[in-house]
Amino acid sequence: MSKHNIFSDSVFIKGLFADNRAPANKRRSLSPHKITRRGLLAASSVAVFLHGLRCLTPAHASQQRSPRDIPQPATQDDGTFIARAFEMRRLAIDKGDQPYGAAIVRDGVIIGQSWSRVVLDQDPTGHAEISAIRDAARRVNNRDLSGAVIYSSSRPCPMCEAAAYWAGLNQMIHGNKVVNAGPPRLCG
Repeated sequence: MSKHNIFSDSVFIKGLFADNRAPANKRRSLSPHKITRRGLLAASSVAVFLHGLRCLTPAHASQQRSPRDIPQPATQDDGTFIARAFEMRRLAIDKGDQPYGAAIVRDGVIIGQSWSRVVLDQDPTGHAEISAIRDAARRVNNRDLSGAVIYSSSRPCPMCEAAAYWAGLNQMIHGNKVVNAGPPRLCG
């Protein structure tokens, strides 16, 4: 099996979805690599996130915005930042999308925000958290969002948590009760 043509080998594809309860020697005969469904989900989440960042082409350059374009709250605390996530949630509902919102904060400044865009954009990966990560990366002109915190109206799903992990976010805070879910984990 060529390393450049790995996915054309049907034996490898079957190995990706092989029954994890199968004997170890049978799994080894299907695929030389140990790839689980969770690993495949994490890899696809990364691909979706990177695709979103890749969409920033020279055609979008005139649409680039700065974090200074985002209205900032008078006080800088978890309560006001989670309130912004719920404001984004309200916008999602008003626009006819799923009821989720998120904001990305670094050094007390909101650097990205978004509401769910799944229905509006016909994009199954357009979750509020991923859209907010994309917005923040465009605004700061960097895919590395280390030191930032994501505030979400609800607990991020595994896809969004993987995107937060790959973006380098430090913490996830969610819900009306302002629950600190800690740092994002990959395949957690």
